[in-house]
Amino acid sequence: MGTEPVAAPIVIGMSSADPPFPDTVTSAPSTLQAHGPRALLQAIPYLLGFHPADSLVVVGIGADTVRVTARLDLDDLAHQDSIRHTMDVLARGTSESVIAVVYDDAVVASGTPLPWAALLPQVLDAATAAGCVLMDMFLVSAGRWWSYACDGPQCCPDAGGWVADPTTAFAAAATVAGLSALPSRAALAAVLQPHPVDERERLAPMIAVAENAATAATLEARAEAFERAATRALFAAARRADEGGEPVRDAAAARFGAALTITAVRDSVWIALDCDRLDGRPLWADLARRLPAPYDAAALFLYGWCCWRQGDGVSAHVAVERALVSDPAYTAADMLQVALARGMDPRAVARLRRSYGRRR
Repeated sequence: MGTEPVAAPIVIGMSSADPPFPDTVTSAPSTLQAHGPRALLQAIPYLLGFHPADSLVVVGIGADTVRVTARLDLDDLAHQDSIRHTMDVLARGTSESVIAVVYDDAVVASGTPLPWAALLPQVLDAATAAGCVLMDMFLVSAGRWWSYACDGPQCCPDAGGWVADPTTAFAAAATVAGLSALPSRAALAAVLQPHPVDERERLAPMIAVAENAATAATLEARAEAFERAATRALFAAARRADEGGEPVRDAAAARFGAALTITAVRDSVWIALDCDRLDGRPLWADLARRLPAPYDAAALFLYGWCCWRQGDGVSAHVAVERALVSDPAYTAADMLQVALARGMDPRAVARLRRSYGRRR
């Protein structure tokens, strides 16, 4: 697992040798407000983009606004540095205080101490070491929540409180704002689920034809014109996809897969994405599902880069993992993975303005 940052932050009004890096979501300005712990717990699935399970989720807050949301598998907590690393990620995201939530439907919460209570000192120590204040820590199990800060039923009833409370309007407000929460992380990853191998390999002969055309253009001193034409076609297809157009035909998908192996073409698209001249995630996801390895790596990287820039580190991590499985030597994907692992805030990273050499 890794650190994965949701775009759209929420305004809070509260009454191995290397540690696994968390799923992290870097939030952007939003008018959505979460008043009180129940509303915050309702917000977390929208922050992550999916409903967490068997997880430790840590929400970083600065200036009463969610800055970063990070998630770790409970199994990853066995690594002694996992919580410390997660808190460091939140601190780098300008968080001043944190709220931690344990999600475990397998436990039975009755009285004190609550399950996972032994985790509280570790979370507190890690938050303090990162220069953050731990505001509270909650347990969510089977749709109910408890606070580890409560010292008796007068604070929290033994049966806990329902997370989904009709008196809290956050879910409706999030839906109106265009946020969504998939049922699970697996459902989020399924957006990039590749087609069966035989379907993907069916494009291989067409990719070979496209590569031969690129080679011929180079031999005939037409490489620059060929690359410009390929780039224009990719831009046009990406914009059509953003507008809800039909998926490209197999021949076009093969041509794009071959074109994106040309560094100059890939970099032209990359810079356009980074400068918000283009998005194209529907096209990149479509190509990632349809192209055979290693031709899917560039589409996966471009999809992941768009997601990271938008603060959706979870989807970025899913994409970059697949890109590096497809092509372990894909340098750009490796760079993005490092940015995710270190919890780099995409808002603090300068936008690309030019191509950086003939890098893969």
